Amino acid sequence: MPPPETPARCRLPGPPDAHPPGSHGSETGTMTRGAPRKPGAAARPATPGPLTTPAALLAAALFMAAGQAAAETRVALLIGNADYRDAALALPNPGNDVRALDAALTRLGFTVRAELDQTRAGMLDAFAWLRGAAEGADIALVFFAGHAVQVGQENFLIGVEMETPTAPALSAASVTLGDVLAAVDGLDTGLSLVVLDACRDNPFADDLGRAGLAPVSGGVGTLVAYATDPGNVAADGLGDNSPFTAALLEHIETPGIDVRIMFGRVRQDVVRLSRGMQVPWVEEAVLGEHYLAAPPAPLDPDDELHIWREAVEGGGVEDYRGYLARFPAGLYAIVAELRIDALEGNAREAEGIGDAELPGVEAALQVLGYMVPGPADASRAEVRRSLAHWQAAQPTGARDLAALMEAAAAKAVFIGTYTAGILRNDLQRFATVEESLRSARESLRVAETRFAEDPDAGPALERMRAQVAEIERIRAGVAADLDASRTYYGDLIVLTERHLSDWISEELRPRFSASRSLSRMSDRMLGDAGTFLTHLAIAEEAPDGSFSWFASLMEEL
Repeated sequence: MPPPETPARCRLPGPPDAHPPGSHGSETGTMTRGAPRKPGAAARPATPGPLTTPAALLAAALFMAAGQAAAETRVALLIGNADYRDAALALPNPGNDVRALDAALTRLGFTVRAELDQTRAGMLDAFAWLRGAAEGADIALVFFAGHAVQVGQENFLIGVEMETPTAPALSAASVTLGDVLAAVDGLDTGLSLVVLDACRDNPFADDLGRAGLAPVSGGVGTLVAYATDPGNVAADGLGDNSPFTAALLEHIETPGIDVRIMFGRVRQDVVRLSRGMQVPWVEEAVLGEHYLAAPPAPLDPDDELHIWREAVEGGGVEDYRGYLARFPAGLYAIVAELRIDALEGNAREAEGIGDAELPGVEAALQVLGYMVPGPADASRAEVRRSLAHWQAAQPTGARDLAALMEAAAAKAVFIGTYTAGILRNDLQRFATVEESLRSARESLRVAETRFAEDPDAGPALERMRAQVAEIERIRAGVAADLDASRTYYGDLIVLTERHLSDWISEELRPRFSASRSLSRMSDRMLGDAGTFLTHLAIAEEAPDGSFSWFASLMEEL
């Protein structure tokens, strides 16, 4: 709760004494701005009363359209209810909040309609204006400052004519938050903002409903911001503006921050100033980034951090030299020079690798993902360049040929183990489907032999034929999977057997079994690893192109 001396935008007293009509409150006021003024242009005078005549509406629409043609379309409706007919409900700041926010939004290029001390009818008229003015706008904003309550799962924004806190009086003098969302939904705007600087506590809770405003669900692209969290009280403030609106005014014209980040900064300020008593709340389904003030400045092509990141992403000697050419004394100059030295040193090491070793190096780099397998051998320069990149990513002392081949052998065993399991599963699936297809075909053959001449058996035979066709379709898919896994596994066996077998150490061979109380999954993986190593041994003894390893796998099944 805010300090007692701070008026809150929620507390409705008990039924007041009857007042003669017009004895409390004030005339409603409307401040409607057309297209954004140019810097230095004079403000348009306030217009008494809402725009209701066809001529006035047409003039406003034409004036607004002139400004929208040349710039992003932004429309705002601001309502500040302070001078309630029941004097006990009066609030000092909604008028100040609306006027200050009107000025800020006008500077940001909004077409603004500002309403003060409105009845339910006046607010509905304003929402009708919004639906016309903001159709297809880039941004549509609604701001309400005043009293609001929840009754019967509905949220009510109270007009100034309310006198007695009863359900009928509340309904007759209020618009609902649903009315507000209906005004912004369907506008086809890029961003819709509904900002409620109103209390979320309910003085009717004992008799008519629950405390706090009911949850709302705006459409995609809508953000609803509350001055405080559910069940809490929003203070009207002791200064010229409420704490929430004061924080909003502090940040709304800050360039380069997305609207969600802006409301996050507003929350931080209010929480700090209220010492945690008031926590602004946001519910949103906004897509993309949206800026009320200027968006972030585009990145300078010569921005040093940007160029450095590009150099790191490229990772080559020329990339780092390109950075140094622009920023010879830059923040990362020493790092760039060190990386150039390391890369060139790696390149010299790569140059020292003989032609006889290049096929093995290429195979190792393919297994490690530094080269893409292709139909033909890569050039010497490409292999050495890829080797230099691999070396650049390794710690000092682990960049020589032996480290490369050992790393590739370990990776090959890992991939071979995984692929052996996949291949075994594909073979088992294929065998199961093949047996199902054989059985279905046999059943169909028998049925056609016995009942081909029986017209009553026709539907059943058609179903059997459809089943056979469906199994054949499944078999074709399983066969394709099996062919792909068999081809990949076979290529891996050939590559590993030719270039990496000698580098497979004892540490890479499976040592344990289920007798060591390992899980079923661990036992299966050990079995798959053993299968891969067995197939490598078979491939070493078999002639090139032999699928002896596959015959061995079939025998296991």
